[in-house]
Amino acid sequence: MTVSLKTMNKNMIDGQLKPMGINNPIILEAFENVPREIFIDKEKSSLSYHEGNILVKNNRWLLSSMVIARLINCVNISNEDIILEIGACSGYTTAILEKLCSLVVGLEADGELRDIANKALTKIEANSAIIVDGDHKEGNLKSAPYDKIFIFGAVPSVPDTLFKQLSENGELITVVKNHNNIKSCGKAVVFKKNKDIISSSNIFDVEVPFMEGFSKKEGFNF
Repeated sequence: MTVSLKTMNKNMIDGQLKPMGINNPIILEAFENVPREIFIDKEKSSLSYHEGNILVKNNRWLLSSMVIARLINCVNISNEDIILEIGACSGYTTAILEKLCSLVVGLEADGELRDIANKALTKIEANSAIIVDGDHKEGNLKSAPYDKIFIFGAVPSVPDTLFKQLSENGELITVVKNHNNIKSCGKAVVFKKNKDIISSSNIFDVEVPFMEGFSKKEGFNF
């Protein structure tokens, strides 16, 4: 018997998200209402809701819903927040964030991925999300400052340029990993800006692919 994608979605929420402590009904509703399968190739649709990451394009990944949800759950998102997402890829995480905030700007350097994301977001009428072109490490100054900045991928460091685009008490959420030590585990980190001072908190250990476009030598290191 073939299991429907709707049932797979429900099983993902009940079997992956809730056991990891994701109980915020607004977050759960966002994952329920965004069809993950439209953000990947049709031939991979049966894998949409499995527990692993899905390769979208060379070196670009759709992270597992569990990891995405845990990263989002690290902070409190207001429905008035303006969010910048670095490396929007095919737009799934952009669509999830769009359900939680006032506006999400997805920055994506790859033109093919931007087209995929824009078509998918239009299909589900995610009207409070936009995908823009730009260098990932430079952010998007045009719509700054942002209440939250998300990078759904590992980075060796966070450029100061991105911290400058945070609002007062704004937060940047990503995974920081040593680029030179493949055996090291990444750490989900929340950076917070207070009077131009950046503090950081390690939240949990997690292994995710590196995000494209980040240098090893600049920004906030541990």
